[in-house]
Amino acid sequence: MKGTASVAADLDERVELVCALEAAAGGNPCSTGEDSPSLRAARAAIPAGHEAVRLFRAMTAADWRHRHPSLVILDFGPPPGLAVAEQRDHYANAGREDAVSRLLPALRDLAGSAAWRRWSEENRRRHADAAARLREVVEETDYLPPLEEYLGAPLPHEYRFVAAPLLHGSSPHNVLYRRPGGKPARIYTICGHVAVRGGALDFAHPVADLRRTAWHEVCHTVVDGWTQEFRAELEPLSPLYALMSGRARSQYQGPPGWLHMIDEHVIRATVARLSARVDGEEAGRRVLDKERAEGFALIGPVHELLREHEAGRGRRTDLRVLYPRLVALLRRLNGGRAR
Repeated sequence: MKGTASVAADLDERVELVCALEAAAGGNPCSTGEDSPSLRAARAAIPAGHEAVRLFRAMTAADWRHRHPSLVILDFGPPPGLAVAEQRDHYANAGREDAVSRLLPALRDLAGSAAWRRWSEENRRRHADAAARLREVVEETDYLPPLEEYLGAPLPHEYRFVAAPLLHGSSPHNVLYRRPGGKPARIYTICGHVAVRGGALDFAHPVADLRRTAWHEVCHTVVDGWTQEFRAELEPLSPLYALMSGRARSQYQGPPGWLHMIDEHVIRATVARLSARVDGEEAGRRVLDKERAEGFALIGPVHELLREHEAGRGRRTDLRVLYPRLVALLRRLNGGRAR
């Protein structure tokens, strides 16, 4: 991988732990509903009467902040200690009287058991070749050079693609951690298996899909900060949030929802433009159509603003210089809505 990124792909024992626990508690992490050998082996590694199973079974989506447990668990250090790590972006209540805090002691006990350690080591060996193939595909993506060129800014970060045998298919499980002390942001993308070939799982998602996912997540490392710089001008335009629908409206709620929506529009329009530049105009149109279908109502005008910026770009500048024009565009749209 060229540029300023550290990139890796492998299994993550934290993800395996909560996915196996979900299976033992009666859930099936595989979106296809299949009862795979990996799932059966995971269930067998966890005693049905273990306290972690009982507690997990009683938890609701709200206890996990409506995120899959495989994302929440990344807020913690490696098993068996599962110490609260430097990042608390998605779970900030460790030690308080809430469901995840009640689960942690039992989860640590499970992670330190001989049965789990044995299964975890066997599981890593079983999927070593598939994880290696995912690493090869990740190396093929070479996502960073076109993104750094387009944004006009270096994007130092650590990216970890996680092969997750107990999950199936393309998953929206992505998380970015901003780290203290000027350390590069750490990003995770969890990749469920996309096929079973010769009895072995295959996590090798199409290169273009992984590239678009990486573009989106890495964009957040700078775009979110640019939006915050202009929050005084952007916050009064929040009535435009009412235009959102579907996933766009349901996923970004509360007081920060509008500013998050700005981030998402800039980032999603950027990914559409990069898709067009790297994979062809038809690929860019498909990305744009998908964003419209998911309810990002301002994606068309923001995308057009990026096209105009590209056409008039006489020298390399970071995309932050576009924000005054973005503010002016949103003001016009908000004024037109008011009439």
